[in-house]
Amino acid sequence: MTASPALMARRRDRRFYFIVAALVAALVCAGFARTFYLNGFFAKLHLPSLFVVHGVVFSSWLAVLVTQSVLISARQIKVHQRLGYASLAIFTGMVVLGWIMSVDAAQRGFTPPGGPPPLAFLGFQLLGLFIFAAIIAAGFLYRNRPETHKRLMIAGTVTLITPAVARIFLLFTTSMIIFKAFAVQLAILIGCMVYDYVNRKQVHRSYIWSTLAFVAWIPTSIWIGNTRAWLAVAHWLTGA
Repeated sequence: MTASPALMARRRDRRFYFIVAALVAALVCAGFARTFYLNGFFAKLHLPSLFVVHGVVFSSWLAVLVTQSVLISARQIKVHQRLGYASLAIFTGMVVLGWIMSVDAAQRGFTPPGGPPPLAFLGFQLLGLFIFAAIIAAGFLYRNRPETHKRLMIAGTVTLITPAVARIFLLFTTSMIIFKAFAVQLAILIGCMVYDYVNRKQVHRSYIWSTLAFVAWIPTSIWIGNTRAWLAVAHWLTGA
């Protein structure tokens, strides 16, 4: 018996969202392989406990993202929902740890090759954290609207992987690695929108708003990063 067009569309969607989730997880694993996942074999860095906890929590989010797509494909909706509630704790931990790690990096004077001064880069990091948190929080709020929910969870996670993708480029060059990472992330978001348009003849508004927020991230952080108001806040946050 031939499957109905609606059933075929659902199956196609499940495969697509699993592939996107797996791709995002693979990029993160590749970016942090040398300095975290396989640190003992490559970089052999002495990682502070905070760094390890941060890595474990963020990795847990990616594991949940992939697992959730598998559960939907297996029609384990109840398990998917329970795991979704549990992932709220991971999400909260990510926001808190992201804030702590960003401030710590600024205190250490960290900025990527070709990046802005540390206090300006702190503004970039915290704005990115806010964008991620806002999109994912919206995803939780729309959990009873599957078409909106799944797109927000994917789009929000894509905004998160800038450091991982930048580290992949850092293996080959130190030139404009943030912009190159953004290009990869934007390509993923555009790919999702193209998939929507090809299969549904329209792009879901959750993708549109998420992508607009992502595109606005760099110019907004550049505009804010060197203002007196932001530098005063940054000095206060870092105790500098």
